[in-house]
Amino acid sequence: MREFHSLFELRGRAIAVARGDHLFRQGDTDGSVYFVRSGLLKAYYLRPDGREHIKSFLPEGSVIGSLVAATREGACPFSLVAAEDGTLLSLRYEMLRGAARGDMTLAAALIDFLMAYGMRKERREHELLTLSPEQRYALFRETMPHLVDRVSLADQAAYIGVTPQALSRIRRREKAAA
Repeated sequence: MREFHSLFELRGRAIAVARGDHLFRQGDTDGSVYFVRSGLLKAYYLRPDGREHIKSFLPEGSVIGSLVAATREGACPFSLVAAEDGTLLSLRYEMLRGAARGDMTLAAALIDFLMAYGMRKERREHELLTLSPEQRYALFRETMPHLVDRVSLADQAAYIGVTPQALSRIRRREKAAA
């Protein structure tokens, strides 16, 4: 990741974001990759009924972009919004790819990043398809304790795939059991 950070610092464009600012929306074409210097981003899918299903939260040090849009295979399938004020570095995917072609260390870092990304997606898919909401909530708190106080309960509910009311019931049952 250090190689990514160095490339972003050297060639990236600094962007200040305020909470609620969208970097892109579902259906847009955006060929950039973003490095989170400070703040928190939220990647989400908008359902036909208008509700959000949160794909991921991206704190400081995270890198994100739509691979589909960056490779010009289609439009962004998800939206990316600032969940907190922050600063980002933006880099065009073509620049990242070109730099990786000429630098074996950066190419290896890109491969490692894509492998880690694929594994995170695989774990997330497993969570959503096999774990109960209670288990998903416990896992969220266990694996992302640094985000529990930074993310609203409504967003936590959208991340674990339940309504805010269902999350309130889960939390009440946990308190009663403790």
